[in-house]
Amino acid sequence: MEQKKLPPLQVEVAKVKPLLFGEEYESRMILDHVITGRDNVIQINHGTVKAGYALGGGVHEEDEIYYILSGKGKLQLDDKIVDVAGGQVIFIPAGCFHALDNRGSDEDMCILTFWRDWRFNDAYEERIRQWGTSFKTVDEE
Repeated sequence: MEQKKLPPLQVEVAKVKPLLFGEEYESRMILDHVITGRDNVIQINHGTVKAGYALGGGVHEEDEIYYILSGKGKLQLDDKIVDVAGGQVIFIPAGCFHALDNRGSDEDMCILTFWRDWRFNDAYEERIRQWGTSFKTVDEE
């Protein structure tokens, strides 16, 4: 079955409304099935771990990929803690506990996270709960 041809898409990250998780993290959905109009598209999220904070972490049933855009910090992967910095890609296999720690930095850490499908992103569900949609721009209420 041939997929419907979609037009190219350009997203300006700064104009995407962030979902705030306290003072420590903000999450911007920059690509998903709602934005593209096609199910089964790779989902991309732009996240910012604020300087001086750590995230609680978790385990997912699906693989996840981090691309560290800027900043530096620590990443717990199961029982191992590794240093991470801008320009690195980290593959996090399904079932691996992972948690970002930016407490030792005075610079925000910005990352892109990639999932195979929107159904595997906890922040997606929170956007639906709070906004009724997975994507909003800063101009929308």
